[in-house]
Amino acid sequence: MADVFLKNNSARSVSDRAQRIAFLVSIAGAFLNTLLFGMYMINDGLSSLLITNFLFYMIPLSAIALSSYHNWNFQMVLDAGIATVYFYMWGTTFYDAIMGHPSALSYPTLLFMPFLLILVTRYQLLIAYAITQAVLVYAYGAHFMVDAFELDSPDLNPSMIAILLALLSTITLLTLAIVAYSRQKTDNRLLALVQETERMAAQDPLTELKNRRAFMEDLERLRALKTPFAVAFIDLDRFKPLNDEFGHAAGDEVLKTVASRLQVAPYTVSAARLGGDEFAIIFKDHTNQTETRQIADSLFDALTAEIDISTARVSVGVSLGYAESDQHGYSVTDLLHAADTAMMRSKASGGGVAVYDPALDSSSLAAAAIEELFRKALQTREIRPALQPIIDARTGVAIGYELLSRWPNSGMPRDPSPIEFIPVAEKLGLLNDLLWTTLSPTLDYLVRQDCFLAINVSPSQLSSRSFLRDLKAIADKHAFSLDRIEIEVTEHVAFRNLEENIRVLEEARRMGCRIVLDDFGSGYSSLSLLEELPLDKVKLDKSLQGTANKRGVLQATIQLTLSLGFQCCVEGIEAHEAAKFAADQGCDQMQGYWFGHPQVIYRHSPQLRIAS
Repeated sequence: MADVFLKNNSARSVSDRAQRIAFLVSIAGAFLNTLLFGMYMINDGLSSLLITNFLFYMIPLSAIALSSYHNWNFQMVLDAGIATVYFYMWGTTFYDAIMGHPSALSYPTLLFMPFLLILVTRYQLLIAYAITQAVLVYAYGAHFMVDAFELDSPDLNPSMIAILLALLSTITLLTLAIVAYSRQKTDNRLLALVQETERMAAQDPLTELKNRRAFMEDLERLRALKTPFAVAFIDLDRFKPLNDEFGHAAGDEVLKTVASRLQVAPYTVSAARLGGDEFAIIFKDHTNQTETRQIADSLFDALTAEIDISTARVSVGVSLGYAESDQHGYSVTDLLHAADTAMMRSKASGGGVAVYDPALDSSSLAAAAIEELFRKALQTREIRPALQPIIDARTGVAIGYELLSRWPNSGMPRDPSPIEFIPVAEKLGLLNDLLWTTLSPTLDYLVRQDCFLAINVSPSQLSSRSFLRDLKAIADKHAFSLDRIEIEVTEHVAFRNLEENIRVLEEARRMGCRIVLDDFGSGYSSLSLLEELPLDKVKLDKSLQGTANKRGVLQATIQLTLSLGFQCCVEGIEAHEAAKFAADQGCDQMQGYWFGHPQVIYRHSPQLRIAS
């Protein structure tokens, strides 16, 4: 559906030019027709025949002008209008001559016809008109030129003059045909280029499914049509371990296979890859909820079937949640949130299919309230920056800060935590707005201090073409050098579109930023990331703190990080013993509540003073 729309939209942009030309030329033709009407009236006087001729020319020219202006069956009206004017003019010209009234004023036809035929866009039709024009010009000139101009010179050869005029008129039209042919080829190439550009802008490059923007456009159009449909969110389970075990190439094969199964699934209207291993699909809905559930179940069965990759046969789990457009009065945003909520419930229960149910998903109502208030809080800058110190392990002095966000004075029974409102910002596509809102006052606050600032970056931000440009612009605005900024990415961020992320991070390093891998050691860690990513520092997750066994792992991980040439920062330090152990192992930096909680920054906050 969206592909057809893109094609039609591209073709429309090319045809607009032809319509503008047709409008201008038809208006000029109507003016010329009026001028000729005046000339004939002065020469021969006003007559019913003259008025009839004037109207007969004016009506098709006006029809072409109106059709091109309002896009009413433009091509059909254009061809019919030109043919009507053309053959009527020649018909009346020959009729007058045969009836013994040839006139020298008939010869503007030789100039007016090529002028009118500029409107013809198809070169094949222009060639046909050129041949017709040659025959008619020659026939009229050879038989009626002497009488029309009242010539009596014996040396005058009407046939030769008629041949010359026919050649001139034909050459003019053939030139127009060549121009039309060249223009058609150029337009076809331009149209193909525009369509390809629009297709790439609306398509996920790996799976060739639609991307998030194109998917949202499809949703908006379907919603406007009031057509019943269901939207499903799909998340692959166990994809990351599979990707690590068999490699990224195998992971790409799995994603392509899943995408192919989504495209060919019955009742599919639109399918998209939202990022990483997350997909979405719109499928036709039924008034019978049982049938809709059967469609969702069959889709689940298709996606969970085994997949043959080049090295093995694998399977992935699927968490699928869907919501029906005609069951609730949701906006598109609410509908997506309902499908996502159902998917998360499915994932929490170990995978499978779940339909949105207000009774089961009542917490989504609170989430919807948070969404509405979050938008307003962001606009009014009630979301505030908070800075947590990063300590030099050797001196115990704060040498940098991590930028976090807080929502104080929210007006709710309790202020939402970042765990609650950061996902809301991501869902609403406002992560960049959140970062710029908190970054600007922070840079202004820290610009005169000798420290660095660490910022956290999400997958959607990293994939944005304008992210680095905007980051540089805001840093320049506050005279804050980019070599004082650290960009922190998690393993989860890095694994999404790894090759593209590496390119962006390398570009950030060239600009002066330092790259940090955050939360290393949490969950399923991949040592390959330490080799693949352009890193300057690794932050070890707080989960490595605690028991003696974990301390052994922490010690080994610090040594591994340092041996690879990276700076090492240990997070989650909450006690003196933990700080001393990490420092004794040779880590460069430490961070945690033992050194300071995140401190909210207001316009008139005093300078931070962190005790050593």
